[in-house]
Amino acid sequence: MSVSLPFPDDIASPLRRCGLDEVGRGALAGPLVAAGVILPADIMERLGEHGCFLRDSKTVPRARRRKMAGLLAQHALVVEIMVMPVELINEHGIGWANREAFRRLIGRISADEYIVDGKVKPATSLDRSARVHCMVKADAQVPAVAAASLVAKVYRDGIMAALHREFPLFGWDRNAGYGTAAHLAALREYGSVSAHRRLFIQTALSGGRKRPRGPGQD
Repeated sequence: MSVSLPFPDDIASPLRRCGLDEVGRGALAGPLVAAGVILPADIMERLGEHGCFLRDSKTVPRARRRKMAGLLAQHALVVEIMVMPVELINEHGIGWANREAFRRLIGRISADEYIVDGKVKPATSLDRSARVHCMVKADAQVPAVAAASLVAKVYRDGIMAALHREFPLFGWDRNAGYGTAAHLAALREYGSVSAHRRLFIQTALSGGRKRPRGPGQD
């Protein structure tokens, strides 16, 4: 599923650089959410005092993330969100879901350059492949990727809050589906539900994960 957000027409930056990032790769439950964002050249001026929060979403407090997502919705040239549901993750694996989310986003967004956070280059059409570049920790270095991180994080948190109302036993409004001690304890007591990732919880409950992940570790 993809979500397109409407944005006003604007003067494009000299280089239309699209930043792409994902959130939720290591969670035990819920979808993976990826975003692609193109920012105007004067984004820091537009953000003003909030510009210091245009960075990796893991380093931004929750309330600030929501504020930044709203500002990016107002000022970004392009924002696309791609949601890869649990059903596809269970069927094809998280690596496939991650690459496929980026592939679909690149196919939907016209840009001069695509910066993907991480190491794995998604398969894309021949005409765009040469413009796709991978960068480790790009969300801490490239503003458009930081913006994608923030947008994806806020959007996924909203999904997990809604899932929490359906399945309140696991605390997804607090842990966003990650393998916290409370989440693992609830899994052992009540079992899994349809929003869980089967292989992930099998590994976590068998002790395959050395330590629980927190909701900020995307």
